[in-house]
Amino acid sequence: MDSDQVKQKKPEVYYPDGGYGWVIIGAIILINVSLLTLIPCFGIIFSAEFKEWGITAAETSFLLHLQSSLFCCFGFFTSPLLKIYGMRKIAFCGSCLMSLVSILTGIGQGTVMPATYLATYSYFKKRLTIATSLSVTGASMAPIFMPKVTDILLSHFGRKITILFLFIISLFSLIGCFLLKPVENPHTADEEQRLRSENKGNGKTEDKATKKSQSIWSILFHAFDLHLLQDVPFVLIVFGLGVTFASELNIILMLQFILQELSLFERSETAIAMSVMSISDILGRLVVPMGAHYFDAPPKLMYGVALVVASMARTVLALWSQNATLVFAVIAVVGLTKEKVAGANGINMFFTGAVSLVIGPLIGLVHDKTHSYTYALHSSSLLSLFCVTLWIAEATYEKKRKPIKGQENGV
Repeated sequence: MDSDQVKQKKPEVYYPDGGYGWVIIGAIILINVSLLTLIPCFGIIFSAEFKEWGITAAETSFLLHLQSSLFCCFGFFTSPLLKIYGMRKIAFCGSCLMSLVSILTGIGQGTVMPATYLATYSYFKKRLTIATSLSVTGASMAPIFMPKVTDILLSHFGRKITILFLFIISLFSLIGCFLLKPVENPHTADEEQRLRSENKGNGKTEDKATKKSQSIWSILFHAFDLHLLQDVPFVLIVFGLGVTFASELNIILMLQFILQELSLFERSETAIAMSVMSISDILGRLVVPMGAHYFDAPPKLMYGVALVVASMARTVLALWSQNATLVFAVIAVVGLTKEKVAGANGINMFFTGAVSLVIGPLIGLVHDKTHSYTYALHSSSLLSLFCVTLWIAEATYEKKRKPIKGQENGV
């Protein structure tokens, strides 16, 4: 049997769309709830100290975006590691790093999050929108009560004990990592084994010669799926996601500082406001994706609409800015096959990390120069709307080009 016949008989990708997949969703929720507790409460914990130390908005923004930049950049390098070691081992390593806090939080998050994304996209296809909505919504439960819990702990025990408490919570993520496992296809396992045995000695020497002749660039090119950069629509999506993620994330991370400056909120009031925002965010995460699934609306359209709504709401009230990130994980992999999920997510995260480290401090610099967060909010909205305009222009161009291609093929 030659190699072409083996390729033709290669079994199709199997998506359970349920079953153990729901256990995977539960494990992902446990991982996110356990690990993502410090970042939402960062401003509540350190706002007073930052004022005493005289740290500017640009410096604060740089510090917070450094964490997100490390998260995104290491997500890019996690892509080939997922293909080699699998989601469980990578998630374990990332969870351990995140539990140690400091700069390792960003590195660990960039390691564990791609593993959770890959787990979701491995188990779901038809119910992907619902599964993603449930996992993200479940992870959003912690920010409802954690700001108030953090405020109470700070009032009674101080900053050190509060951070130690968050560290203990983060250790529960290891249970979720243990539950992660690759999909097992009961219908094709025997067929794959038979094909391997039939092709056991076939082309062995040729494969070795081919591997030796490959250059380092060729190996990296295929390991990171860099050929995706040849797809113009994908590049535009990645560019838009990078810029909008950085601008939206800046407002979300700085919101605790914004409320204390613009609204003169006390720490306890800021904690309540963050809990209210989390409740509103959960409602949006539940209703919008399920509505998109029911009406079969494209994820790119839903994300664009969310950005427009967030930009309009930010002009009136900055608390609604978090709604713009409802479907971020889904957009990164739209139209891609399961095999390219890790690579596509990695490329997107690498670009996002680089852009985040630039745009975040620039928006903070706007505050320092104008001495007001009002102009910083407007700057963030302009960046998001620019990317929406870019996507609309690209979609219009592609729509006009398709009839021309059809006429050429007909001739």
